[in-house]
Amino acid sequence: MSGAGLAVTAGPVVAAGAGRWACARVDLGGMSEPAALVRPLALEEVFTRQERMRSAARSTLASWGGRLAAKHAVTTALGHDTPPAPLTGVEILPSVPPGCPRGHACPHGHPPRVTLGAGYAERAAGAGVTGIQVSVSHTSRVAVAVALVTWTTDGG
Repeated sequence: MSGAGLAVTAGPVVAAGAGRWACARVDLGGMSEPAALVRPLALEEVFTRQERMRSAARSTLASWGGRLAAKHAVTTALGHDTPPAPLTGVEILPSVPPGCPRGHACPHGHPPRVTLGAGYAERAAGAGVTGIQVSVSHTSRVAVAVALVTWTTDGG
């Protein structure tokens, strides 16, 4: 996805335990529509239905860019130079606390939650992954994400 201005940087193994971090950046400058972020792929090949609904509801390109950066940060932190499966296998949605009355329709910024599917979950389980955390931030011109993957000491 070179058209997205994507730059992925992997980090070192975390010294305080078994883990790895990675960050990704998506430049949004000069783009006016979400499809431009993922060309030549279609949005449906990169974002799950729920992600498309959530990003469309926010109606900002930065929301799409942040989600894309998070997907790439997660795949890199899992140890992949390029995603081994479609990016729809990494879903980034808000983790809505049980007490939130609006659920996924809540307009407030709940922390992101990573859900693995489509081949990613099996690979992660096989590697002993015990958790994935992600942080996303953006401006109108750039979106960045950092992912931290932890695993059992005998896994990764």
